[in-house]
Amino acid sequence: MNTEKDDNLFVKVKDTAGNEFVCPLNELRNVKNVSNAELENCFEGDVVGRLAGRLNIIESQD
Repeated sequence: MNTEKDDNLFVKVKDTAGNEFVCPLNELRNVKNVSNAELENCFEGDVVGRLAGRLNIIESQD
């Protein structure tokens, strides 16, 4: 059973240009279609390496 709160979960997403971001799951309406406004609350994919130990990143459900 997953006891993590949604506000502590992050998910990898891509913008329309194919750039990777890691976003708080509770900030997204749809992980398949992320708006520019939603991306403002995300980390760029290349920054995540420095934060990986502090973020609980889950796989998106395709």
